[in-house]
Amino acid sequence: MIKKRLNKEDVERFWESYSDEISETKKYTEMHKFAIAEAYQSKNAEQGCRNLEKRGIENSLKKEKINTSLYLGTTKGGKKVFFRTEFSQDGIKCVPSVNLLNVGININSFNFHNSGGRLKSFNGQFPKRRRGEANFTEITLAYLLAFSHICKYKKVGHVEGKPSRELTRELMYLVMPEVEGEDEDSSFYGITWNTIIKAWELPKAEDFHLYKSYFNSLVKNDLGEMKKERKNLKVKKHPRVA
Repeated sequence: MIKKRLNKEDVERFWESYSDEISETKKYTEMHKFAIAEAYQSKNAEQGCRNLEKRGIENSLKKEKINTSLYLGTTKGGKKVFFRTEFSQDGIKCVPSVNLLNVGININSFNFHNSGGRLKSFNGQFPKRRRGEANFTEITLAYLLAFSHICKYKKVGHVEGKPSRELTRELMYLVMPEVEGEDEDSSFYGITWNTIIKAWELPKAEDFHLYKSYFNSLVKNDLGEMKKERKNLKVKKHPRVA
């Protein structure tokens, strides 16, 4: 949690608001006033986070499924590309709107949405833009392809056929809005990957090292396939003359 550094004006406003709650029987120095104001700010922020998580767990318990959408960009022909995911306690379904391997093969003609933060949304909700830059690359595509494979075949990252908390956490971090913290009337208010894992009581993966190793091998293979196919396309476009 990043705490805002108070300035002199902030302290003055605080003192005007809270002066009735703070004893004025002694004279406070400016340093004391800053310290007291920051202590109140920290206490209120921490309480707010606890309340948000509590609501998030309550709302998570009401959800049998969580549907999300991640906007990746547009093809050469202008078609928008999304990576949609359905999370539940029984499984995870990954449904890209196009073949992501083909997107990676034709990456030079694909327009990644990298102007601003990543656009993620819960089903039926307005997209939330993550802070910073999107930084989508072919590695992002390889990650999504690897997650799709693991969620479909359930060889690793699952416990008795159910998605583990580690798999759910890593995929949600990539494709789900960080949190709906503004609209208290929303059924998604306070929901994060952490509240989902707690509310759904997802099992811990005992084979986490195998899951990560398998995941990394899938990423490596998909990147290699993209590179090989791009090379083949280049040869077909410009065949050697004997």
